Amino acid sequence: MSEQEDELEDRVCRACHQTYRYPIRKSSATRSHCETCANLPPSVRSTLEKLTKRVTQLTSRVEKLESGRQ
Repeated sequence: MSEQEDELEDRVCRACHQTYRYPIRKSSATRSHCETCANLPPSVRSTLEKLTKRVTQLTSRVEKLESGRQ
């Protein structure tokens, strides 16, 4: 493997919660956002981050409730 491949790491986008490789040369991806979300306007990206965080919280809460019933 090349040195660059060794330095790549899997990250999770804060806006869409998708896994992506970072850093990739000439990619607009950042430490916090995948390439697709990094190209969105900041206001849209911020809204997506809030919605993703809330969905994650609600999913976790439902899973806890479901495990308590079994």
